[in-house]
Amino acid sequence: MFVQHMAKTEMTQFWQFLFNLCNEEYSCVLGWGLGGVVAVLGVVLGFGFLITRANKRRE
Repeated sequence: MFVQHMAKTEMTQFWQFLFNLCNEEYSCVLGWGLGGVVAVLGVVLGFGFLITRANKRRE
């Protein structure tokens, strides 16, 4: 219960920071959120590609 409350508080502070950074413009917040999701997906796919490449070299 305590961990869930802390996570909710931290996430709320993150969104509040993002809204303050964007001057409460919804499209700006969505743009930054979408950019973050794309960046994380790119990093995951990049690491997957590097691991696959390393495994093929061993064979």
